[in-house]
Amino acid sequence: MSQTATFKCPSCGGYLEFDPEGQRFLCPYCGASFNDEEIHQQSEAKEAAVEAAPSGSLRSYHCQMCGAEIVTDDTTAATRCYYCHNPVVMTDRLTEDFEPDGVIPFQLDRKAAEEKFRQYVESKKFIDKDFFAPQQMEDFSGVYYPYWFADVEGEASFNGQGTRVSVVSTPKQTVTTTRFFAVQREGKLSFRNMVRKALTKADRKLSDGIHPYNIDEVKPFAMGYLSGFLAEKRDIEADAVKPEVLQEAHGYAQSMMSSKADYNSLSGSTEFRVKKADMKYMLLPAWVLTYKGEKGGEPYYYMMNGQTGAVCGKLPLKKGKLLLWSLLAGAAVCIALCIGGAVIW
Repeated sequence: MSQTATFKCPSCGGYLEFDPEGQRFLCPYCGASFNDEEIHQQSEAKEAAVEAAPSGSLRSYHCQMCGAEIVTDDTTAATRCYYCHNPVVMTDRLTEDFEPDGVIPFQLDRKAAEEKFRQYVESKKFIDKDFFAPQQMEDFSGVYYPYWFADVEGEASFNGQGTRVSVVSTPKQTVTTTRFFAVQREGKLSFRNMVRKALTKADRKLSDGIHPYNIDEVKPFAMGYLSGFLAEKRDIEADAVKPEVLQEAHGYAQSMMSSKADYNSLSGSTEFRVKKADMKYMLLPAWVLTYKGEKGGEPYYYMMNGQTGAVCGKLPLKKGKLLLWSLLAGAAVCIALCIGGAVIW
């Protein structure tokens, strides 16, 4: 049986949850609150007790509050017990090689996130109302997703030819003068916080749509931040994303070094020599809602940045309502044109 951890209140023994609004850990039973340092101490004690876990696509755990068995896949690092709804952190999922370098805690709690969501969808006229029905909103989940952040440093050089064109006009002729210049550039370039997803099942387009995050608010990782939320661990390693990151850095270097500046045209070649590439493993917060309307229809995904409130997703349209409004609008235009034509003639 794999290891789980429930962060318990030192005052009453109830479970603790992270409060995004107050940035503290709260006990919903006795109302006590605790700071980062106190939770770090609990985290370190629990991590020290974790044993090596067996491999497998599905893993089972025991809830420490009610004893129920919890079954998860390999990438789930935090969830809730399906029976007593106690928040559970799988301590063996985020230790040693899989422990994140940092985490951005949730800034928006569930209430604030739901309000932002409702304001967003209620402003849309043709959204399927079932998308944000009370029963559907029960599945509105706060999830920590894994990402790789890359810092790349290197030396760049450019060799090419630039032109400057001047035109002088007289009553009798126009004189165009083209001057050619040998252009050589060198510089040290650094690119910070280049982001790549670290989870295969995460939708790249959707997750990228809620970036950027404020990286200045990254905190040292402690498992207590996961309590009360869902969390995923990475299944994409740094070596798999590093070539794409380096290619992106080369593209940035080429764009910067080949800028025309005060030349009319510039051609040549850029070389970028990577001197250092550091990869950092981070957990970032997001609120997620999945909706599948008609039977057999496509699922709709909605994601909100758990720090900034930025949103991304495809919303389900009520096609019947949209068609009705289109027909009414078309009929109104047709009637207006008929009346206008009758008046003119």
